[in-house]
Amino acid sequence: MKRHFLLIPLLAISLILATGCALIPTQGQVDEDAVATQSAEIIQQARMTATFIAVQTQIADLATKAAEANRPTNTLEPSATAAQPTPTSLPTQTPLPSVTPLPSFTPLPTSTPVPSITPIPCDQAGWVSDITIPDGTVVSPGQTFTKIWRIRNTGSCTWSTSYSIVFSSGERMGGSSPQALSANIKPGETVDLSVTLTAPTTEGKYRSSWKLRNASGVEFGLGGRNSAFWADIEVKSSPSGYAYDFVNSYCAAEWSSGSGTLTCPGSDGDSKGFVLRVDAMVLETGTKDDEAGLVTQPQAITDGVIRGKYPSYNVKSGDHFKALIMCAYQAKNCDVKFQLDYQIGSDSIQTLASWNEVYDEKYKSVDVDLSSLVGKDVKFILTVLANGAMNQDKAQWLAPRIVR
Repeated sequence: MKRHFLLIPLLAISLILATGCALIPTQGQVDEDAVATQSAEIIQQARMTATFIAVQTQIADLATKAAEANRPTNTLEPSATAAQPTPTSLPTQTPLPSVTPLPSFTPLPTSTPVPSITPIPCDQAGWVSDITIPDGTVVSPGQTFTKIWRIRNTGSCTWSTSYSIVFSSGERMGGSSPQALSANIKPGETVDLSVTLTAPTTEGKYRSSWKLRNASGVEFGLGGRNSAFWADIEVKSSPSGYAYDFVNSYCAAEWSSGSGTLTCPGSDGDSKGFVLRVDAMVLETGTKDDEAGLVTQPQAITDGVIRGKYPSYNVKSGDHFKALIMCAYQAKNCDVKFQLDYQIGSDSIQTLASWNEVYDEKYKSVDVDLSSLVGKDVKFILTVLANGAMNQDKAQWLAPRIVR
């Protein structure tokens, strides 16, 4: 387009020159004024033509620039410079959430060397429980009783029948020492160890300590310190004046059921059977008595039984066994048989008397004459049997005692 506009001034100048030449006469007198006038007009026309051409050129340049500005950037000619786009305001940037700094790195502790394993000693024992005569049991002066400990073999060697239980310290109370074990006891197994003791005749607190001895004659006890196990009693005459008080000495008895030896005191609801002391017993009538008694429940099976065999007692002339017997208060399905049994030495167990009891909001007073046993060392046995299925068969002995 610029080439066409450049040709226009050249054509105008050529036209003016041709016109000027035509106005000059070729022959005759030259009119100088006319020539001057015409020359001025020609010059003026040339100036106007040049101005017009300049304006047209400027218009063309402006049109060319406008076209180039509106041309898409991807259509520019290689030699053309792309127009810079008008800056567009960017959207306000949402600030990033603050970054929580990571916790400082704590170096791992230096590894602690694994302690060496201490070998288990060959002979070592662990205490499990007192089966009879818990610490502080009150016994009568001169009373004979059997102390039973449940002990576990915590060593690595089997205790053979060459092992024995031996007196260690304190009051020996007539206990036989040594006493050989009756069976082999492997590591991890338990055994019930028992000694028969006789309480001193003087009131006071006494302790008899015992240990085990291996086949080589080396004594050992409980744990790594080889501690002794003991019988701890208090010798006291019956505060009631009874010749023998079955309640005060109840844990001096050996309690058992069809499941074996029971712990004294027991746990209420134990399906193996249990015995508990109650210091202010509630009678079957709902009346609360100020005397202590025993709650006994047979093993939870049909015709279950519970027995408490007491230490030997030398029966004197005029002795009577007395007690109030009944079902426990609100044990409405109770149906049991009470028995007063006895054993002399290793003879078979005999029954002196028996009574059936059901829940009827009553109680029964019993009195048994012991004259047939005068002069004999007798182990009295309090026995309760379930009549059929065991169901709420809690039997109560209120103040069982021997009086004369």
